[in-house]
Amino acid sequence: MSVFYINGDFVDADNASISARDLAILRGFGVFDFLRTYGGVPFQLGAHLRRLQRSADLIELACPWDLEELGEIVMETLRRNHYDESGIRLVVTGGDSPNGFMPGGGSRLLVMATALHNLPAAAYQRGAAVATVEQHRHLPEAKTINYIPGITAQRKAQRQVPDAIEAIYCVDGLVVEGTRSNIFICKDGRWITPDDGLLPGITRAEVIKLLEREGQLELRAVTLDEFYSADEIVLTSSTKEIVPIVQVDDLCIGAGVPGENSRRLMRQWREMTDAYAAAGVVV
Repeated sequence: MSVFYINGDFVDADNASISARDLAILRGFGVFDFLRTYGGVPFQLGAHLRRLQRSADLIELACPWDLEELGEIVMETLRRNHYDESGIRLVVTGGDSPNGFMPGGGSRLLVMATALHNLPAAAYQRGAAVATVEQHRHLPEAKTINYIPGITAQRKAQRQVPDAIEAIYCVDGLVVEGTRSNIFICKDGRWITPDDGLLPGITRAEVIKLLEREGQLELRAVTLDEFYSADEIVLTSSTKEIVPIVQVDDLCIGAGVPGENSRRLMRQWREMTDAYAAAGVVV
């Protein structure tokens, strides 16, 4: 059984709870972040913790824990669990409210480590499908616990494409990001990724570094027409890593199989994460 950190205490997952008066429950007010381990080492921990604090700042949620304290709690949570590879979810809630609406200053911190679950191998070997959904969102740069837009978008996507692994947000003719991922398209050997109106993914940032070393990247808006006509597409996220996309809506992408550029990027990613695990250094 997993052991969770709940606002100062380590408890078995089955006994983990927070107040029913917490604004996370009453109003969906809170932020979270999610990271994974490689070789038991949390990947880009500092970047994830900084993003958690930035999300809290964007919604004006008090987050009184500094980066060092948050890091120590994450590492202790990992030590108390025994998974080959872990997914770690940090949640900062709004805490109890004096009037059931406005924060009262008592934010809560939850850190949960669970076994990591990957997509089926076929998604990486043969490619996966996505569906586009026209949807505006409030504060996309903040990773909030309110996932109503994402859940409704995914339902719409799977009505269009039953095996879609992700809904892709479109806004005014531009493709922005997935519900839980960022997107990269490849055209004529050059990668392009949207750069505005999205949550800046940690995996995305590392992929950008890989591509910039080879001078193969543009950061700019991507139109829906460009998305449909891309030679190759990949999604990136902490859990999915890099997934090749071979179908968008009812259209085939490229030759309908993962392309050469996608496969090379996936190899580079695995080499980088293997080296990270071997080094065993938390950053």
